[in-house]
Amino acid sequence: MPAFEFVIPQGFLFLPANFSFVSFCFFISFILSKIFKSVIVFFVLLIALLSVGYGDLFLKYAIKNYYELTQMDSKIYIYPTKNEGQKIDSLSISTIYAHPLKYSTALTSIEKDEIRTIHENYVERFIDITTYANKYNKIVSNVERISLNNHSDKNFTNNEKARFIIEKNTKETFFPKIYSQQEYKFIDTTTNYVLATAFNISFLVDNRKFRNRYLYWGNEKEEEFNPTPIQNFDNIYKKMFIDDIRGKVK
Repeated sequence: MPAFEFVIPQGFLFLPANFSFVSFCFFISFILSKIFKSVIVFFVLLIALLSVGYGDLFLKYAIKNYYELTQMDSKIYIYPTKNEGQKIDSLSISTIYAHPLKYSTALTSIEKDEIRTIHENYVERFIDITTYANKYNKIVSNVERISLNNHSDKNFTNNEKARFIIEKNTKETFFPKIYSQQEYKFIDTTTNYVLATAFNISFLVDNRKFRNRYLYWGNEKEEEFNPTPIQNFDNIYKKMFIDDIRGKVK
């Protein structure tokens, strides 16, 4: 006769396991605080015990709140030079953006017009972007230059550097197992000055912690409670290139 095995789904065990753990932390902290007659002991011990199960989450949300509250609008050192129409001369975003090609391994006139519509309002002469396509099961990429505002391709050469470029690199963090950080540098190629920097922070998931082993935290729960990425690149990009900067002091 086959053996009957009753299996409780992990999701049903998640709440009671974590509630029991938190209750245990409160109970031990309360008892010891009464023994030592100190409220400080209660809070210090409670935080220490809870950190055994959720310490990395506390740290992740602290880091996210710090950047959201203090760093979103910072790191603009010098505003770029613009013409009377509030447009920068030229821009290269080839290191941070790749445009997927729909029809071939080169931009079509329709795709170029779509790109012009997006960028002509704040870039005067040309913009460099990376394109990519899947050809024969291989990724083919290239950097293409799109002229803007009726400027002819004859007005510049492919060897001419864009006036402004954006570089991206991975920055070392204090907690490499907790989060990773991409740094963006807005550079004026005529002076090599870094005009501004921006960041993109992602919080890493690790399924080998105490709560994964004993508190029934599966990958789904880790993803659910893990903070969403945070970045200020869009904000800095808009302030540097798209917004009207007349009257700005930097």
